[in-house]
Amino acid sequence: MDAKIFRDTLAQFATGITIVISQNIDRHLHGMTVNSFTSVSLHPPLVLFCADNRSDTFRAIEDSGHFTVSILSEEQEALSQRFALRGPQEALFQSLTLGESVSGIPYLADSLAFLDCTVDRIVPAGDHHLVLGRVDALNRLVPGRPLVYYQSQYQRLDAIPEPQD
Repeated sequence: MDAKIFRDTLAQFATGITIVISQNIDRHLHGMTVNSFTSVSLHPPLVLFCADNRSDTFRAIEDSGHFTVSILSEEQEALSQRFALRGPQEALFQSLTLGESVSGIPYLADSLAFLDCTVDRIVPAGDHHLVLGRVDALNRLVPGRPLVYYQSQYQRLDAIPEPQD
């Protein structure tokens, strides 16, 4: 199967954008942009995302057994791009407002919402791993519209009224 056709076809599916954060055994923070995030189960509360096998953040999740998911607003496109780059992780977290979850893993305090998760299981899947997490804590943080990715571009949901608290 042609990889470009595969990618172009899947680009027809709109996704939200999240930042997944964890820390390695040395307590260094690692984060990555994720659009393969979804809820799995209410009882128990489970979520899932896909992580590239080469990702430092994935290795940190394996080390710590915990991660947070921050759901980005449409105003946070630059953060999505920032965490999509490979390179020194320390620079990614400079000048960000972070909250600390129950597990001790930070989350983006100015995102729409966050989830604090414990790894339930990790399943190898080609050049990625499926990371299934049990949600231990979560909260809505700020009102706004989600950042959406569709047809390989960031999109806005202008037709949807902005949620109010």
